[in-house]
Amino acid sequence: MLLAWSAALALMAPPAIEPLVDPLVDGAIGVAVGVASGVLFVLHDDLVSRGCPCDRDEAPGFERFAVDGRLGYAEQVADATLGVSLLAPAAVLAATAPDDAALLEDLVLVYQSAAFAGLLTQIAKTSVGRPYPFMLSREATAGQAQSGANYASFWSGHTAVPMAAAVTLGVLIERRHPHARWRWLVWAVGPALALSAGAWQVAAANHYPSDVLVGGAVGAAVGALNPLIHGAF
Repeated sequence: MLLAWSAALALMAPPAIEPLVDPLVDGAIGVAVGVASGVLFVLHDDLVSRGCPCDRDEAPGFERFAVDGRLGYAEQVADATLGVSLLAPAAVLAATAPDDAALLEDLVLVYQSAAFAGLLTQIAKTSVGRPYPFMLSREATAGQAQSGANYASFWSGHTAVPMAAAVTLGVLIERRHPHARWRWLVWAVGPALALSAGAWQVAAANHYPSDVLVGGAVGAAVGALNPLIHGAF
């Protein structure tokens, strides 16, 4: 009877899934990418080209509204949304992972995607040097024009980084729980949070809509390509 029960449980159990990552190696890669992004962030002020004083008319007509509206609390809401969107994947994986080994593997892959998106974002910000929308307003000061930190509008890291994490999370949930009815929530909520963080940055005059759209596209691409490269598909 015991043997029969054990055989029945074995048949009911989900098939074993080969690991996608080596937590030690891929974790080290993720940390190294994050450090590289941090170094470039520190060097940004010295490397970026400064083009202001700027005029409002320099902004594309369909994005000019981003120069004028600057909600006082929007930047804080954007940062809070970013924090939630980066913590949410860990909470979802902790609640759904079949075991501790799978949890560690999936966490490494999700945040490795976020790290890659962060590095690409910082490279773009430093290379392009697009001034934030508020730099084109009448309130912009000469001191702000001289600060390289204010030339980092393109593209939105508040969108790209959490979008990469959200898409990788969606891929992993599809892989481990292909028949779960709640999968659509993961696909809907994660990207929505990423886009919301970017939208609040637009409200803060820290980004143009195009910064958010491109950041979302780049983040989604990284979030899909990283698990693809690791053999998730």
